[in-house]
Amino acid sequence: MSTSGYIDAFCGQLVHEQGLAVNSIDAYRQDATDWQMFLGSKDLVAATVEDVIGYMSALRAKGSSIETVLRRLAGLGQLYDYFIIEKYITKNPIEYITKPKKWGKLPSYLNYDEVDKLLAAPDPASDSGYRDSLILETLYASGMRVSEVLSVKIADVDFKRGLVKVFGKGSKERLTPVYEKLRDKLLNWLPIRQRDFVKGSDRGFLFLNKRGEQLTRQYVWEMVKGYCQQLGITKHVSPHTLRHSFATHLLSGGADLRTIQLFLGHESIGTTEIYTHVSDDKKRDTLTRFHPRFRKNNG
Repeated sequence: MSTSGYIDAFCGQLVHEQGLAVNSIDAYRQDATDWQMFLGSKDLVAATVEDVIGYMSALRAKGSSIETVLRRLAGLGQLYDYFIIEKYITKNPIEYITKPKKWGKLPSYLNYDEVDKLLAAPDPASDSGYRDSLILETLYASGMRVSEVLSVKIADVDFKRGLVKVFGKGSKERLTPVYEKLRDKLLNWLPIRQRDFVKGSDRGFLFLNKRGEQLTRQYVWEMVKGYCQQLGITKHVSPHTLRHSFATHLLSGGADLRTIQLFLGHESIGTTEIYTHVSDDKKRDTLTRFHPRFRKNNG
């Protein structure tokens, strides 16, 4: 069986037996495809424990978070469980891997200047450029995941109150505020969307491609990557980086973790605590400037 055949059969099994959502299936498919790209000419069913360790090292070198690595390993574990059920293999190579709990990686984020440059990169004079700039600003201004932004429908936006109804992981609903300037830009987008992007039936998604369809996460990823290359930003930047930047800048500005947790839609405050690193320099600067002992000994 070909690689695509293995992956299609695996995804079909997930739909049939687990009834997973489309986004989840797409994630499993992308993870399996990335894994095969890493393996090169080697067959999926021939992968070894050494291959898995090499893959983990490659992901770490690329700057992937430990959460991303663990999620991918979990998905690949299911893939090889499926291969065992189908009698392609007898042992799951993922089972022999000790899952790391952390490797000290902090979330990557953009500084204020980099964010300003990125948001200004698309050409607002073109319809697609205006749309791209809105997507980037919405990602940064709201802290939404890219899948959440792309799933927003016009009916989910309360333009009067400046609120967006967001459906996060597990279909959990939350309300996210947008500031007045962004709300006005979104209002200006609606006639452009209707005139130049709606084709035939309209499913109501706020952001569409030129065929009138819901945009894909891959498009946004490539869009962010392209603008960063254009600007000479050498950091590894993805749409999720704007979510990290949102949380980082809120914390640096004095917002409390509980509020940031609500904005991000985190189930646990522990997940939000990864952002506490960003205020270390600010805390140190405040201490040295205002603490009486530091002022006495350094003044």
